Amino acid sequence: MSTLDTIIASFNPISLKEMDSVALMNRTDTKYLISKNVAEAVLKEMSQSYRVLQIGENRAFQYRTIYFDTIDKNLLYEHLRGKLNRVKVRSREYVGSATRFFEVKLKTNKGKTVKKRIPKTESLNAIQANEASFLGSVSKLNAAMLFPAIEIDFKRITVANLELKERITFDFGLTFSEPESEKAIEDLVIVELKRDSITEGKSPAALALKHNSAYPLSMSKYCLGMILMDETERYNKYKPKLLKLNKLSTHGNIW
Repeated sequence: MSTLDTIIASFNPISLKEMDSVALMNRTDTKYLISKNVAEAVLKEMSQSYRVLQIGENRAFQYRTIYFDTIDKNLLYEHLRGKLNRVKVRSREYVGSATRFFEVKLKTNKGKTVKKRIPKTESLNAIQANEASFLGSVSKLNAAMLFPAIEIDFKRITVANLELKERITFDFGLTFSEPESEKAIEDLVIVELKRDSITEGKSPAALALKHNSAYPLSMSKYCLGMILMDETERYNKYKPKLLKLNKLSTHGNIW
C-alpha cells in the first residue's frame, strides 16, 4: 500500500449519494499545483475535517476525458489569454463505472465556474446529435466546428465537508495523449477547492495548504496538455507556471 493509500484509508467515508449535496455545479474554484509529497502532508492534516468519497472498496478513481476544440484552437487560445466568459467542451468517462457525460464548462466574468452536462452513451470522441443540441442550448458554439483535441487521463481523490458545502479534489497520475504520442507527469498533483461561496478563512483545506506553503495557482489541464504536446507556441503567460512545475518534479523537467 502506498503512502497516499494509507493516508486516505484514515478518512471516514462519504457515499456518492451524500456527495450530491455538494455537487456545486455553480461554484467558485481555487486551484493549487503541488508535489505528491506536499499532497500527502495536506491530506494527513485534513483527515479529521473531511470525508473521502468511497464507492465499493475504492477511494481513488480513474477519469478519462476528451477535450474538443476548433481546428484553429479558438477555445484553447481564449484560455491562454485569460478571456472571461470562456468555455470548455469535453466528454468524460468515470472508468470502471460505465458512467459518461458530455460536459460544457463556462468560466464567467464574475469568476464563477458553471458546469452543465448530460449523460453520454456513445463514443467519447464524437459529439452526438442530442449533445450538439444541448451544446447549442447552453452556449453559442456549433458542434459541427468542434473536433477531439486531446485525451487526458488521471486519478482523482475527492473529499468533502458537508457543513461548509466544500468539495476538494486531488488529481494525480496525469497522462496526456494524442493518436501518435503520450506524456505522463508523475510528480504533479492538481488540487481544486470547489465551494458555493468564498469561505477560505473557514476552510480547513485552505489552511492545510497554507501550512504546507501551497498557494493558489491556476492551470487548466487542457491548456497544460496542449502545451506539453506541442500543440501551441502561444503560451507566454503560462511560462512562469511551467517553470514552477519543473521545481515540483523529481523525475526531470516537466516542461
